[in-house]
Amino acid sequence: MSWKGANRLYSRQSLELWSSRLSEDWEAAFDEAELRRGRSIYKKGEIREISLNDSDVIVNSKIGAAESYSVVEWSAGKMKVRSSTSDEVLGGAIAVAGLLEIEELLADEDLSLLEASRLSGSDESESDAEEEPPLDLSKGAMSNAGKSRTLHLVLDTHFKGLICEAYWLSEDGTRVSALSKEDGAPRANNSDERGRLIMLAARARKSHFVYSPEFGGYLLENLREVVFFIQSVWPSWKARFSTEERENVQHIQQGIVEIKLKPKASRTRSGGLDIQWVFDAGAKLLDSGLADELLARNDEPMLVPELGVVKLTEESRRALSAWKEVEPEANGSGQLYQLFSLFGEGDEEVELSEDLAEWREGLLNPEPDGKLELLDCLRSYQRQGVEWMSRLLRHDCHCLLADEMGLGKTVQVIALLLSQRKEGERAIVVCPASVVPVWISEFAKFAPQVAVGKYGGRTAKAAAKLDVVVVSFALLRNRIERLVSEEFDYAVVDEAQFIKNPDSKVSRSCRRLRAKRRIALTGTPIENKPLDIWPAFQFLMPGMLGSREQFDRLYAENPGAFKARLRAQIKPFMLRRTKSQVALELPEKTIVDLECPVTPVQAREYQRICEEGLARFGDDLGSAMRTNRFATLSLLTRLRQVSCDPQLLPWMDASLEDSGKLMVLLEKLIEVLGTGHKVVIFSQFVRFLVRAREMVEHAFPELPIFELTGSTSDREAPVKAFQDSDQTAAMLVSLKAASVGITLHAADYVFLLDPWWNPAVESQAIDRVHRIGQTKSVFVYRLFARGTIEEKILQLQRDKRDLFESIVSGSKSGPTDLLSSGVQSLQSLLALAQSG
Repeated sequence: MSWKGANRLYSRQSLELWSSRLSEDWEAAFDEAELRRGRSIYKKGEIREISLNDSDVIVNSKIGAAESYSVVEWSAGKMKVRSSTSDEVLGGAIAVAGLLEIEELLADEDLSLLEASRLSGSDESESDAEEEPPLDLSKGAMSNAGKSRTLHLVLDTHFKGLICEAYWLSEDGTRVSALSKEDGAPRANNSDERGRLIMLAARARKSHFVYSPEFGGYLLENLREVVFFIQSVWPSWKARFSTEERENVQHIQQGIVEIKLKPKASRTRSGGLDIQWVFDAGAKLLDSGLADELLARNDEPMLVPELGVVKLTEESRRALSAWKEVEPEANGSGQLYQLFSLFGEGDEEVELSEDLAEWREGLLNPEPDGKLELLDCLRSYQRQGVEWMSRLLRHDCHCLLADEMGLGKTVQVIALLLSQRKEGERAIVVCPASVVPVWISEFAKFAPQVAVGKYGGRTAKAAAKLDVVVVSFALLRNRIERLVSEEFDYAVVDEAQFIKNPDSKVSRSCRRLRAKRRIALTGTPIENKPLDIWPAFQFLMPGMLGSREQFDRLYAENPGAFKARLRAQIKPFMLRRTKSQVALELPEKTIVDLECPVTPVQAREYQRICEEGLARFGDDLGSAMRTNRFATLSLLTRLRQVSCDPQLLPWMDASLEDSGKLMVLLEKLIEVLGTGHKVVIFSQFVRFLVRAREMVEHAFPELPIFELTGSTSDREAPVKAFQDSDQTAAMLVSLKAASVGITLHAADYVFLLDPWWNPAVESQAIDRVHRIGQTKSVFVYRLFARGTIEEKILQLQRDKRDLFESIVSGSKSGPTDLLSSGVQSLQSLLALAQSG
């Protein structure tokens, strides 16, 4: 708190005169209302100027926007007040505030005398005689009119600041307050006592204390000034007054101290997680309310009476903030798995209770569980996966099985449910509609004794007869109010990448399911950005990754530190195996990037689209994306379409020979189909598949051709027919339709007709062929048009190929990423075509 005092105009003679006049009980000349309001005006600093003359004092004030003055006249030993305001109480109050200013001035003069200084006022002060001797304050306001008591100051600390209490001590040891409890007005028996209280008030004001009715004394709240006062000012007070320091005052001597907290973790009676915070030195327990207050102050210090002026170290603030942000339960405790949110797998920064240490050791370094009865058909890595899930569930945790596609996540879950099965327990499986039949058929194959069925909106009573209910994401979204009324023993979300958008209704619906044990399955836990994984863990273990806002904020603030912490958080709860690691029996997979020439028709249209884009949007691709995103994306799509086949453009009518890709595909098919192989052809453009089919039918009129796109009503029929065919065949599949739920390992050649922004989508398509059950080497050809935007897309794919292993990517995978891959202008895309 800063203070600007009133302007003081006076002479030595006038000050001495008014010192004598104020030695009497001048407050008796005013009524209680005037005194109370006057003290308030004085404390608020609303007196602008006082002018002391021999016979009167002029007091100018500004209260709000109104300026007023009062004149205190001295005549025949009495004071008389007149004022510019018609409010008599206000006029008297201004006079009272002015007289209090004079008392403060007298106290200031006394301080200056103690310091051997000359009498001084404000910059505008007047002085009648520079060489006059110092003002004699032994008479007047400072004269002794009777036996005086000792003024005793008691210094104490409180969370709000430093408190200075004032008492009168009598010879018999009696102690009474020297200040009025209500407003801090002096309580004095004579002028000498009153003068000392005025001096105290002046000193307190100079040190920025303010009177606090709550404590009945002066309060200093600015903690940096508290430290300065104790170290530099308080010694002079101790020389002037009788003083006493409460025990906690000594802690302030060391200044602002950073304290480090160490967490102590234990299990609550209900089985939850309890975190208490102790000071690293002395193992003193920190009250939870105090911890919250320290955290709320950020880098600002706080006065803790038993510690002094303290603030948290940056490390402690991060740890405490993390605990507060993992959404603990209403009773203040959290879930056991949240221990990993805070400290990962290390224990160097947290003290664990004995039973909690045993719990974590059993989770991270388990003994083999020989009691599980598992399906005989399981491969060794699948048995390990079931044992891993069982261990987590047994330790009140939940799990994300993120095995690469084709490693049998479905059968692992079925084996787990069989091994844990108890009479009356029920499970719900949520998956894409196309995968619902797969789950039902897999249960029939591996666990025929389990009553499993498709959820079709039937009544809860009918659904209750099933051991396992399989429901599509779409139906879950529409029936969520009915389903949340039931509690399941197990909830399984398959293809968990479908809930990666935390704002989607299906994602929120999955998170609302009630189940004692929860499992998520996905081969691509992160497809585009770090937030992809948050909804899955929010379904599994709410709060473990913190709030969504915290998740985004921490990533934006420090991606590197965020990446390391995220790894530590999810590592105990996510199991990821690739085919190259565990499915050693799988044959080799060879991927070849196949460059395709651009025909003159393609080159002409590609150049025309680029030039029109330059004319419409300018050369800055980033600016165009920000200001006209939809039209810019449409432009990029046109470039991708013409790179495949000019016939895909709405205004074109082109022959098959005008597509360089179709001609290269034809050459490869002649080579492959002529030797008896089965092929799968993927594209994201369904119209391009139609053109490819037209070409294949013309070139191979007797070849069985099957097709699977988003509009195929019976997905199982073409897949089964292709798989069961004992002759050479071709399968045309859209990338979207290939994302989940089909097995095409009867093929051994794969053609990707157009590269997609996200390599995970292509990997999903390839894994439909290269998966468990495949007995032949698989050859994958990725076709791309030379000198087109597709070259840049391939570069994006290379940049993001290890997306999951690195946990996070720099930006969302998609057209926007062209900016980070070196494409800053439309002109550069045009230059590709011209150089190609």
